Amino acid sequence: MGGLMMGGALANGRCNFASSTTWVSLSAPMTGSMGSDYLQNACSGSNGFLQAVANLIGQCPANNAVLSLAYQNDARSTSALNSAYAAAQSAFRSNVDAALCSDNYSGLLSTDQVVYKLAGSLIPHKSKQNDGVVEYKSCAGGLSTSKFGNTYDDTFYLTGLNHADTAFRHGDALVVNSQKPVKWFECLL
Repeated sequence: MGGLMMGGALANGRCNFASSTTWVSLSAPMTGSMGSDYLQNACSGSNGFLQAVANLIGQCPANNAVLSLAYQNDARSTSALNSAYAAAQSAFRSNVDAALCSDNYSGLLSTDQVVYKLAGSLIPHKSKQNDGVVEYKSCAGGLSTSKFGNTYDDTFYLTGLNHADTAFRHGDALVVNSQKPVKWFECLL
């Protein structure tokens, strides 16, 4: 979400980058997340079971952060939010120096893996290419997919990691080059 916030701040003139600044983006939901729409629908009572589960784990009503991530141009988004997304994406494309995105929510073997496999399967994502929460297309923010490669020495890194893995929570895979976020970050330095 930090990447989306940074794009929005740049687009609205709240800040500027120094010439020495390097923007590294990690799984930024540049068009929002279907997870937001899914939770909002669950909390609305359209499915009693889902609402009960969401209430049980303290997710209803959806908080402001969740509301602000409604998927761009989808039913839960607004025209103001859609415009804000477009402006943030433009700032993102003009300023981002490196990005890590994912097209596979399975990720590294960890205690978080089952959660993101469930999210990737249950949330009605627009694409199967997602990290469980953020779709690859959303993370790319309008950048050409040809910019992305699947090895850790690619500046724009398309991984096979879930959302928690893209935050460096579980280190690197031993052999799979598309699952080495820490090594990727080290190579950027």
